Amino acid sequence: MRAREWAIAGSFRVPADYDIPDLPSWRVRRNKCGGLAFADGDEEPFIAADRPVTVRR
Repeated sequence: MRAREWAIAGSFRVPADYDIPDLPSWRVRRNKCGGLAFADGDEEPFIAADRPVTVRR
């Protein structure tokens, strides 16, 4: 739900005008084997992939 609010408010207005918080700044980390992890600040990663793949849309 929040992603949709950010997308709509970011496309048409200033998100702060609608009391929508700014997007968090994420830390991206890659390991030696090519894995990928996202974390908020210095906390533990909230999502990780050992073998990420490229996807065509």
